[in-house]
Amino acid sequence: MSGIASIRVAAFVALGYSMWVLAGGAVQIGAAAQAMTLRLSVAQPVTWLVGLLALVVAWGLWMRYAWAWWLGLAAALFQAWRMAWPLFAGAGAPRLPGMTTLLVLALLLVFVVLLFMPKARAACNR
Repeated sequence: MSGIASIRVAAFVALGYSMWVLAGGAVQIGAAAQAMTLRLSVAQPVTWLVGLLALVVAWGLWMRYAWAWWLGLAAALFQAWRMAWPLFAGAGAPRLPGMTTLLVLALLLVFVVLLFMPKARAACNR
């Protein structure tokens, strides 16, 4: 896969993630540390921030801006850390996350892998 193709696919993944968040998808943003499910409330400002940031990243990647590559990478890693942190924060055996949480983590992992494809960073040269 060429660098431009992987960036375009990553832009579609970011767009899908944004639409999922803004449409009321299953992403827990303001939950307690013990929450292992993903839920979303559109009334929360953080939800709008995540959804709109994903839209900006999708647009920036589609236009092949270098700042969008860096912002997308940082945002995906931060969001994955927020979702995975409760697994490792508690004492004892960790609770397994729900299927939705695992799907979102897999989506973020695919996004990061697409960003690290050969020549993908070089394709974002504006």
